[in-house]
Amino acid sequence: MVRSYFQRKNERTAVSRLAVLLILLLFTATGCSKLPSPKPYLATDRNTRWVNDLTYLQETLPLVHKNLFFRLSAAEFNRQLNDLKAKVPEYTDEEIEIALSIIIASVGDTHTGASIGSEFMYPLELYWFDEGIYITGAARGYEELLDAKILSLNGKEIEEVANTLRPLLAGANDSWFKTQVVYYLPIPGVLKYFGLSNGDEIELEIELASGEKKTVQLRPVSYGEYIPADPPERALPLYLRHPGENYWYEYLVEGKILYFNYRRCQQMKSKPFSAFHKELWAFIDSHEVEKLVVDLRKNRGGSSAILDQFINTLKKSSFNREGRLYVIIGKDTYSSGILNAIRLRKETVACFVGEPTGGQPNHHGEVRTFQLPNSKKTIRYSTKYFRWYNQEADTLAPDVEIKESFAAYRKGTDPVLEWIKQQH
Repeated sequence: MVRSYFQRKNERTAVSRLAVLLILLLFTATGCSKLPSPKPYLATDRNTRWVNDLTYLQETLPLVHKNLFFRLSAAEFNRQLNDLKAKVPEYTDEEIEIALSIIIASVGDTHTGASIGSEFMYPLELYWFDEGIYITGAARGYEELLDAKILSLNGKEIEEVANTLRPLLAGANDSWFKTQVVYYLPIPGVLKYFGLSNGDEIELEIELASGEKKTVQLRPVSYGEYIPADPPERALPLYLRHPGENYWYEYLVEGKILYFNYRRCQQMKSKPFSAFHKELWAFIDSHEVEKLVVDLRKNRGGSSAILDQFINTLKKSSFNREGRLYVIIGKDTYSSGILNAIRLRKETVACFVGEPTGGQPNHHGEVRTFQLPNSKKTIRYSTKYFRWYNQEADTLAPDVEIKESFAAYRKGTDPVLEWIKQQH
């Protein structure tokens, strides 16, 4: 799907001073209230402890969230929690945590939620590529499964299995759902809760890298026992290199491209962004650079303000011209990552390439946390609402859509960067 970025010239408008003022007022207004004291909710027996924790959540989350009932009604929220309280005696701790995660997810804010404290997992790491769900990591002893495509789980097509878990990600768009559901699929308790398995052992039908199809049985292992198998020896595509660095750049002689990977909106102690920013532009000034590429496809957020100085310099530079500036976005572009992408779209003529973002342009964020009094379970909640578009949009779509494929991943190539190189 291609939409010429030259057509977007007429879509861009300058943000007025009044709009800026309104945005600032919106950002500074929060839904925060003082957290209630946990002491009255403390208990000794197991069932009362859980019921009191759920009551504390019921009373606290609406107080501290920016606008908890923007989609789900207060009546429905309370009904779900009261139903869960009644089930506490018959539910295991894990089942309570899963049910609670579903209730919080039903609010529709992907920044607000709670994790599931499972002690066990199936010995797999998964990723959803364009062709389907693949095994990108496995425990030692399961090397044969690496790079295999999952076709079915316990006789059900894997996409059907994944979609059964949608209540855990009720507020997610399709892109963010695909990035997140793969973390839930290997959790035995989740599969049991949704009726996808009856016992600990599951059966997977897979297609090996050789093309052979086979069926394997898997049993869970504890997280502490999970030791990853060595990955296959192959070249990594450029965007997956230096995973421990929040930002880095590389000069590509072919095409005279300065490639800037902005993986996390976080400062690095070894090199603050201000120092990195000076170094990057000094490099550009001393080299022949025809195109500048800003890669946000794996950026899940942090502080959006960190990139401001770069954007301020960029929009006044000679790269802010059609054909010279490209921004890469994808399923993992989320939270502050999408805020940076939106500003680049509004204030530059960049061509956006890649996949629709996991983050929604208008969204809740600026996350804080509190703990439930007895279980000490951490609850995340949003304190601000970021509104950048007058119309609600489910995602930020690229001008040129190039999906992340397993075939390219296995070869160590990057079709997005290859497409940019070919533009003249």
